[in-house]
Amino acid sequence: MSNEERKHEKAIKKIEIAVEKALDKGVSKKVVQDTVGQAIVKAAEKVEGKKAVVKRTPAKKAPKKKVVAKRALAKKAVPKKAPAEEAVAKPI
Repeated sequence: MSNEERKHEKAIKKIEIAVEKALDKGVSKKVVQDTVGQAIVKAAEKVEGKKAVVKRTPAKKAPKKKVVAKRALAKKAVPKKAPAEEAVAKPI
């Protein structure tokens, strides 16, 4: 039995217990049916909303370590400039 099936069974059991308690207290069947129906609709909307949010999440960017490594390589690849020679008058 998967985790989703267990959660589903647990939810059904909770609903059944709540309905039994409500009927024992004298609540009409119609009120119970309306309440359970509204709860099911709200739960379905909540699940759809969560799935939509999961689908909209952007792709992950490259890890920072790789970006830093690329920058370090770019810095190392820059050629060094040759030191400028000073013009000094040589004695003849």
